[in-house]
Amino acid sequence: LIFMSLCLLVIPFLPASNLFFNVGFVLAERTLYLPSSGYCLLLTILLHKLTKLLTNRTLPLLLFTTLAALWLSKSWLRSDEWRRETTLFRSALRICPLNAKVHYNVAKSAADMGNTALAEAEYRVALHLHPDYAQAMNNLGNLLKDQGRHDDAEKLLRRALEIQPDFPAAWMNLGIVLSAMKKFNDSEEAYKTSLYYRSNCPDCYYNLGILYMELKQYKMALDAWQRALELRHKHRRAWTNTIRLLDDLDRSDDALRMGQQALELFPDDPVIRLNVANILGKMEKFVEAEVEFKMAAELDPMNPVIYTNL
Repeated sequence: LIFMSLCLLVIPFLPASNLFFNVGFVLAERTLYLPSSGYCLLLTILLHKLTKLLTNRTLPLLLFTTLAALWLSKSWLRSDEWRRETTLFRSALRICPLNAKVHYNVAKSAADMGNTALAEAEYRVALHLHPDYAQAMNNLGNLLKDQGRHDDAEKLLRRALEIQPDFPAAWMNLGIVLSAMKKFNDSEEAYKTSLYYRSNCPDCYYNLGILYMELKQYKMALDAWQRALELRHKHRRAWTNTIRLLDDLDRSDDALRMGQQALELFPDDPVIRLNVANILGKMEKFVEAEVEFKMAAELDPMNPVIYTNL
């Protein structure tokens, strides 16, 4: 039993130790379950032998109780850290301060919570520790793009694509940045490259449609949004922009048809109801328009545009 417990403790631990080759943390934490069982078995054998060797059996029992209490308190604290993503990643940061992936996770969590300053700082630490971390470059570039720092965002995204040329999300984000910088031809090329590597991305088709609308290529914009809706039928922004563009092109019947289809999917969307109300008003269907305006006002009572149009 002792030999078996030692084998369970040592042999499965070797892959996770990174002594012979590097493994990812996901694989490492899976392989650590078996060493834990070996450790528990070895400890049980030790306590059993102690009870046989010692005349006073209180000491082994006290030792076991103390260990159980320590493990219970540690598990309790660890479970509390797992309740929230932020505390989980910050606890990992205390243990592995030189791990780029940990800093990346902290940055991503901070960005999701709107703490852009912390997110940027942690992404930069991750890149300092791992200069070729393409995913961190993409996320930081995306963060800078949202802040209007397009030059810095472009540099980071291009660097990410030098490292990983088949990175569709980075190509799409680069397309958004280039479009904001009025580099429309380069932007279109970036979007198409993204779709080459990931042809089923509705968000990329949506952004390509935005580009075509900027270029006043309205048919191509509508085609791109239609493709986005084919890939993700509940792509809310693609529905909204399609309805608005059809309305702007005086295709009221098509706009109303799309609006009614959108309302079947999003009955509680005040923006879509407002658009439908405006279309009905243009078509002189005033009673129906009034109903839609009032429903939009109920859904978004603080929107002054609704009351102005009503």
